[in-house]
Amino acid sequence: MKNFSQKNAPRCAHKAFKIFSAALAVPAALVFLGSCSKKIDYFDYVSELRSNVLVASKNNLSLAVYATEKETPYAADGIKRETTPRAEIYLTAPTGVESYDISFTYEGKEYGGDMSFDNVKLEYFYSCSLDLSAAAEIVFTVAFDETTAELTAASVRTEETLSPRDILNKVKTAESETFNSMTDRNGFAGEIYMRLIYEDAPYYYVGIIDREGRILALLVDSTEGKILAKRQM
Repeated sequence: MKNFSQKNAPRCAHKAFKIFSAALAVPAALVFLGSCSKKIDYFDYVSELRSNVLVASKNNLSLAVYATEKETPYAADGIKRETTPRAEIYLTAPTGVESYDISFTYEGKEYGGDMSFDNVKLEYFYSCSLDLSAAAEIVFTVAFDETTAELTAASVRTEETLSPRDILNKVKTAESETFNSMTDRNGFAGEIYMRLIYEDAPYYYVGIIDREGRILALLVDSTEGKILAKRQM
């Protein structure tokens, strides 16, 4: 049997140290790679966003103005596509009038045109490619039957209203089981609808849609982010 001499001891110790260091390096590398894994931003999966609502009423005219971003094509199929900003304007007015025309100025540019009539909702509608997410107040002119009326629409948001991103973060925490079940290393297998709505006070509607078209619909308080109602559709 060979005996290790003291002369060979430093060489053996050095070799053992290299093997030990290599063994430690493997889990260390795994930890490093794990820390570099992609963190999912669920806001990237919002395929419909209504971030602002402006309302106005005068005499028998009522306006609701929505700042939206919607995917094209628009489909609740769990797949987020490219979105574009739009201004959607709804006018509730006496029917029987031949046509309504709406016009307004925003950031120095003029917009407007003829409003179409929705026979189902019994309201007039106009939309254009415009981002009104930051609008606080806009003056609209409605023309009909050789008459004009001015309506000043103001945002329903207050200083206490949480942003859509903050709302989504709170919903993700409250519905962590749902988000975790739809998330893997490839990302989020679904899309999200977020709409600021106004019924005497602002609320958020949040819809979480999977690849089968199933929707978890949530009504969320706009100031605290608490889920007030939940429904599986």
